[in-house]
Amino acid sequence: MPKWKLLIYILVLISSSTMVLAEESDVIKLDEIIVSATRTQSSLDKVSASSSVISEKQISNSTANDVGDLLSATNIVQILDYGPASLASASLRGSTAAQVLVLVDGRRINDSLAGGADLDGISIANVKRIEIIRGGQSAMYGADAVGGIINIITKRPEKLNAKVWSNFASYGLRSYGLELGEHTKYLSSIISLSKTDSVSDFPFQNKFGENLIRKNADYDRRNVSIKVTYDAIKSAILDLSASHYYSDSGSPGLMGFYTPEAVKRDKTNDISLNFEHEPISAFSYKIIAYNRKSFMRYIDPTYPYQSDDTHKVDTKSAEIQAYLLKNTKIPIVSGAQFMNEDINSTAIENRQRQTFSLYAQQELSKDINISYLKTVSIFPAVRWDYYSDFDAGLSPKIGILASLGDILTLRLNAGKSYRAPTMNDLYWPSSAMTSGNPDLRPERSIDADTGFQIHIQRSPKNVGISLFRFGASYFHNDITDGIQWTPGQSGKWTPLNFAKINTKGIETEGHIQLSILNVPDFVSIDSNYTFLSAKDALGKQMIYRPQHSIGYSVRIGVDNLWFQASGMYQSKRYYTTENTKWLDPFIKHDFQVGIERRLWDVTKIGLSVDLKNAFNKQYQLISDYPLPGREWSFKMYIKG
Repeated sequence: MPKWKLLIYILVLISSSTMVLAEESDVIKLDEIIVSATRTQSSLDKVSASSSVISEKQISNSTANDVGDLLSATNIVQILDYGPASLASASLRGSTAAQVLVLVDGRRINDSLAGGADLDGISIANVKRIEIIRGGQSAMYGADAVGGIINIITKRPEKLNAKVWSNFASYGLRSYGLELGEHTKYLSSIISLSKTDSVSDFPFQNKFGENLIRKNADYDRRNVSIKVTYDAIKSAILDLSASHYYSDSGSPGLMGFYTPEAVKRDKTNDISLNFEHEPISAFSYKIIAYNRKSFMRYIDPTYPYQSDDTHKVDTKSAEIQAYLLKNTKIPIVSGAQFMNEDINSTAIENRQRQTFSLYAQQELSKDINISYLKTVSIFPAVRWDYYSDFDAGLSPKIGILASLGDILTLRLNAGKSYRAPTMNDLYWPSSAMTSGNPDLRPERSIDADTGFQIHIQRSPKNVGISLFRFGASYFHNDITDGIQWTPGQSGKWTPLNFAKINTKGIETEGHIQLSILNVPDFVSIDSNYTFLSAKDALGKQMIYRPQHSIGYSVRIGVDNLWFQASGMYQSKRYYTTENTKWLDPFIKHDFQVGIERRLWDVTKIGLSVDLKNAFNKQYQLISDYPLPGREWSFKMYIKG
């Protein structure tokens, strides 16, 4: 029997046994986690898209300093990490980094210069939660959402509070942060500041087994963000936010081409306005406007490929979104968006791209109550995007959600997505190592997935399962004219349109909470598994796509004292398109102990100690870019 058929058979057995368990227990339907899959707040069991949420509690307990570091500790998202001071990008369902749309409060981080988003450049100091939506989402979010979206939700001012924290870790890492919040009758504000620097001179082994020290991987990063909320009108709210990010880092290069003096400087300034108004209970609208300016300079005096390049991107966007027929069985979300990107680069010269978009999605929900079938919801959506330098594109999608009984939901999604070539893809100057391709065509994809989710919640008892959640999905994505940088016979890398890329697989995700001593989540167990087949037109597995990947996390304790063990496994990953060379499989484990105590009536102090990669596993996520072995981290905070 093929492996994927055997896996489906096992999942059916699990779901069947869980149905029996539910019939013998006091079942409570869960409705607490909200996501942005439909551009409106919904619970996980009321959206058709396969979704995951990293909660505020998980973020607060983590010793990570940025989103890339946070996500790399899980298997929910595959992280392609080039090492400290370099780059960390995301892959969903075998996608490229440029096919994952990263948002902050719904604002696009990806730009038309490079396409992907560097998750190491996004601090978690002011992050409330992170939402991961898998599968093509171009029908609602436009280009780049071929593999899915990662939406990073920042904190909003709620009450008077203050928090000071610091983190010390291996290889000279130091980070500090301050958060202040103030809430008045009509005006609230929150400000967050953080600073992180590290020497990052960790030991590693090269391909010949020699023990070396990673040099020129030091970095210094600073983040400032502020958000002000004005809510003098009961039915309206106005948010004004701004942020500044600066990074000065070394750029050590790959092991076979060491760049001991190369440096990289990044700077990003954001300002945004979000106005939401609900004039009547059945209708609301929001207006979003933002300006994002990013700057990057790369200097490498290494002979014979000296370079001094600067890249500037100025993005302006305005959007209006309406929510009609709220609180009914047929709500409609629709909107229009305009975006202008000005690019000034010493490598590709001055470029500009404008996009105008219209989108709409409706939810059609019907109570059935026939046998086990309780409700059926259908989510038709469509988006039209006009590009100044490419043909207009239409992206339709439909999602179906069926509730069987009180604990089982079935999901089905199908749609089209696309991605336009980046400016680097098109116009990167020709050299001995790289060259752009101005003849590239946009990527087009047709994707579908189907799956189920079981959700059981019981009243807390002295000992027993208080919460059980398990979901599984089969996904399939056909990409036409997929863009990938490939080395030619001469060794020069250039982007090409592959005739077709076929991606399919199975993903599962489970969560169990055990109640002990009337604490409903005294023990929490999370696990996920993904089987991925990502083939190009010649039937070769796409580079850096593991066929099997597993993640787990076990947490024991209460809010003020806990222990956590987590880990991940990835099977071998090819790094040549001919599948002749690969990175070896690896498994790594992390451990954490945390404690929180109240000092006075309004003040708490917290301490946590992390041991990352506890067994000192030598591994790489990108060929010739080594990652640290065993690391320790110590975090302390005071809040009130």
